[in-house]
Amino acid sequence: MSTTSARQVYFVSGKAVELWENARQPFGWSEEDLDGYAKLGRWDLLFNALVLAHVLDGPPAA
Repeated sequence: MSTTSARQVYFVSGKAVELWENARQPFGWSEEDLDGYAKLGRWDLLFNALVLAHVLDGPPAA
């Protein structure tokens, strides 16, 4: 049986948190990813990608 989701476990404040990702369409926050989420109407993914893009690739510190 093949799986279409990849499971990863991270620890946040000492507690295990499971994250799942669709292996066929990995989550991303590049310009192409944002455009794809908008075209598909995946507003939840678009919002999450925009937040991550700002936090990870955000404006340089003043």
